[in-house]
Amino acid sequence: MFEAGGVSYIYFIYGLYYCFNVVTAEEGIPQAVLIRALQPVEGIEEMALLRVKKDIKELTKKQIINIANGPAKLCSALKLDKTLNAVNLTSNILYIEDVNYNNFEIVETTRIGIDYAEEAKDYPWRFYIKDNPYISKK
Repeated sequence: MFEAGGVSYIYFIYGLYYCFNVVTAEEGIPQAVLIRALQPVEGIEEMALLRVKKDIKELTKKQIINIANGPAKLCSALKLDKTLNAVNLTSNILYIEDVNYNNFEIVETTRIGIDYAEEAKDYPWRFYIKDNPYISKK
């Protein structure tokens, strides 16, 4: 997380799960954004196999929506682990693509799952697309 912005920060939590973050600050400043969920637009067949070990045709709509709707689920569906830590996110290994979607509203709200963070738990540092069923939690 102390790398220059634009690289991945992947860590192992609770001895069970990986979490994927995007480092956002200059080198030496530990600042990153946790990617909590994604809406699959391609590769969902492979995600289903990686995440739930089933063919996509066997899944209900709810199971499809749940493929990557949480930090650990996202990492499992994309096969993200510590071998992909500190990867430049403009590389051909792991990248974030700007597909120029404009037709949505962003919701800004408080973070979740961090009651231990004292006053920081109330900071409005969580963002998601309004009415998108693929978000991790509302």
